[in-house]
Formats: sequence, structure tokens, C-alpha cells
Amino acid sequence: MPSQNGVYLKLISLLSLVRGQNLAVLVIAQLLSSAFIFSTQASPRVTFLDVNLWLIVLATVLSVAAGYIINAFFDQEKDLINRPQKTLLEQNISERSKLIGYFTFNGVALLVASSVSQKSALFFCAYIVSMALYSGFLKRYLFVGNLVSAALTVLPFFAITVYFKNFTMEIFTLASYLLLLISIKELVKDLCNIRGDLSNNYKTIPTVYGEVQVKGLISLLVCFCFGVFFLLYSFFSLQGMLYYFIASLVFLVFFTILLWRFSKTNQLIFLLFGIKALILLGIICLPLLKIPI
Repeated sequence: MPSQNGVYLKLISLLSLVRGQNLAVLVIAQLLSSAFIFSTQASPRVTFLDVNLWLIVLATVLSVAAGYIINAFFDQEKDLINRPQKTLLEQNISERSKLIGYFTFNGVALLVASSVSQKSALFFCAYIVSMALYSGFLKRYLFVGNLVSAALTVLPFFAITVYFKNFTMEIFTLASYLLLLISIKELVKDLCNIRGDLSNNYKTIPTVYGEVQVKGLISLLVCFCFGVFFLLYSFFSLQGMLYYFIASLVFLVFFTILLWRFSKTNQLIFLLFGIKALILLGIICLPLLKIPI
């Protein structure tokens, strides 16, 4: 029998492999966006008691966890360069176990989604196939990898949209702001991973066009964030969420200034954590959409 320490090590390795912290954030994001954006129920409590919502969240967590597994499976050589400690930890789980986990998670996700509706099952089937294509092929292609990665990050929220059948222009504009932040995150991550991408012949924007051009593109996306905020402020009621957007834009100004000054990997990782924290804060602040100012 495996020792207790061995079991703990396997568990920690699995949580690292499926990025447990990201899954926890995803659960919070889906629940809060359901209660305060997508649901038409007057009380968030009614939304939180919806069993089908929890089933969709479960299907999302399982399919995204499977996506992380297959992504790590194809990226082992690159990750050994970019994230050696994390990758070595995850090697405590055999490749056979990873593949079994991948197919098991996806199979259970489809079963859970099928119990909600046929449309939900079709949605998750398309998501699983898209994730596999991205991990195995699409991420190696210039621009395509970045676009698909950002889209796959936002796509789980559309599972909620499919369920609640509620997609307004306000929701689309809010999603656009989130998509811009995620695109910025993906580009900064590519800057951090440039050594591993070059070693494995991944055609990312930094490896093809260079660091300066990527920083220029990120700066342009920051300008787009200001444009989306202008649309939100002009045509929709942001309520207490207005404070988040103001703080977000101030952060992005300083972020852009530091981006042009930083060039070392550890400095860029610091900016990557910053943009991740900004996205997380936006998720936590979603209830402010229901609080008038």
C-alpha cells in the first residue's frame, strides 16, 4: 500500500496538474455571474438553490480540469523549461494516469451536462473537442493560439448563458472587457514563456515579432479597455461596479508603464500575477452590479 506521504504527494500533484486554484476561481465566477448577471430571478438565493446550475458548474469544472490535463500532456518539454518545479511535481502522476483522468473527467462532464439538457451536452461536447484541438495543434500557430486560448477561457460562461437563455448587449459588452483582460494576460504569459516556446518551435507573437511589438499590442488592448468602459458607462447602469472599473483602468495605466520598463522574466511574472489579480477582483466585485450608488 502507498504511504500516507505518497498519497498526499499524488494529491498535491493532481491539484497542480488540474490547476486547482483556477478551478476554484471558475466556480466562484460562474456562481456570481449566474446570480448577478445572467439570472432573471429577483433573489440571488433562488439562483444558488438551482440544482441544474450546480450541475453545469460541475460539468464545467470537470471539462476544464480535463483540458488542463491534456494541455500539460502536450506541453511537458516546454514546461520543463518555463516551469521546471511545477512540471517535475506533476511527473509524480504517470502519463497513463493522466490520460485515464482526461477521458474520465470528460466522460463524467458529458453525463452531468446531459442530465441538464441536450443543448448543454452539445455545448460541452464542442468545448471538449475545441480544448483538445487547441492543446494538440492550434496553440502552435501564430495568433490562432492566443485567440483560441482567450476564447476557451471565456467560453465556460456561455454554458451559463445557454442555460439561462439570457444574452443582452450589456452582457456582451461586459464579456468584451473580460476578453480584453484575458487577451492581455495571455500575451504577458507568452512573454514569460518565450524561452520554452523558442526551444519547442512554438510560433507565438513574441517569438515571431519580438518583445517590443508585443508590448505595443498589449498597450493597444489597454486602450480598447478604455473604449469598452466608455460604452458601459454611457449606455448601461454599472451601479457599484463603477468603482471596480475606475480602479481597473488606473491599474492598467500603471501596468502599461511598468510593462515598457520591465524586461526580466521575474518582472514580467510579477505583471502576470497583477493582471490575474485584476481579473479575480472583477469576479469578486460582480455583486456590485446590484448595489446602487
